[in-house]
Amino acid sequence: MVVLQPIPHGHNYGMALKLSAVLAGIWFVYRVKPDLVFTKGMRIFVLVVGLGVCIGGFISLRPAAEIVPHYASVFEAVQAGRNPYTCGTIFHRTEFGQPVLGNFNYPPMEIYPYYLLYLAAGTWNIWILTFFKLAIHGLACLIFLWTFPEIKRKYLLPFLPLFLFLEIQQNPSMALLMTALVLFAIKKNGERPLRGGRYVIAVLFGIGLMTKFLIIPLMAAYYWHKFDPKRLRSLLEIASEAGIALATSVLIMLPYGVAAVFKNTILFNLVLKDRNAFTAFYPNILSGLFTWIRLEGLYPFAAVGILGLSILAAPKLKVHSAMLAAAFTFLLVAPTPRSQFLPLVVYLALAGIIVNLEGEGAIPPAAIRATG
Repeated sequence: MVVLQPIPHGHNYGMALKLSAVLAGIWFVYRVKPDLVFTKGMRIFVLVVGLGVCIGGFISLRPAAEIVPHYASVFEAVQAGRNPYTCGTIFHRTEFGQPVLGNFNYPPMEIYPYYLLYLAAGTWNIWILTFFKLAIHGLACLIFLWTFPEIKRKYLLPFLPLFLFLEIQQNPSMALLMTALVLFAIKKNGERPLRGGRYVIAVLFGIGLMTKFLIIPLMAAYYWHKFDPKRLRSLLEIASEAGIALATSVLIMLPYGVAAVFKNTILFNLVLKDRNAFTAFYPNILSGLFTWIRLEGLYPFAAVGILGLSILAAPKLKVHSAMLAAAFTFLLVAPTPRSQFLPLVVYLALAGIIVNLEGEGAIPPAAIRATG
């Protein structure tokens, strides 16, 4: 597709290729050479890359980026008492850059924190948004350090610039933060199970579902990983915990209407014809193929089916591996190459590597902090 560029309204075919290459690199380290993350060479490489994307990210910031008027129109709708999921006044840019008005197409947790920021600042621009996102990324970095207090800081700090700066143009910040909290809760509850700890994880997942769509496969893989065909009671446990997560999401959606949010988020992104009317089309692995062969109507079923197969494999994997496999599959079958989620995937992969190596007793002794 990169060579032939067969879709006339497709933009930047190389995005899917770059995404696949990065995912292949992450997979290689995770699956083939996980101990690479503790080598000096890898830490230097990651630090240099992180500082490089920091410089590149700030250089490429554009004051007139679509995200600025997009959110401004959301705030205007909320202040006027209109529902951003039904008002039809939310700013988008089409494939050729023309402004077009539609509905907001991300879940409500992508409204609340940014609207509060807007109210507190009294104004809105790319710099306020960027530094707020960096603050959220910084909190996720702190949570990462708290998740692994047993690892010496010098082995973890080189990765933090990646979490901070790998994506500052789009807004995956809340999804990154909720993933960090979920992984923290999973690890701590696994080390010392607390009464009600699994319900805390469920609530965190429920909030996370209302950030970005990548949390959906992460949650599905986490809970299906608990399924034990020899213990049917596990289905009841999965249902109760997943039910709490979904109930939490419903409560967050209620102010805007559950049906309206569902229609303008999940369904909007699965139906390519509707989605492409409001946003530019960046061909991804699966969406590009189905658009190329003019079977866009079958794309939602293929995407959900392939993602479902990756989730069904969860019980055969370790929990972090199951979540990472689901994340990889999501990124490959999503409507567009979601490079904005790469910091989250790196975060999940690094956490999984550390947990897996700890379980195997394979953490280099030099990387383990002395415990008094």
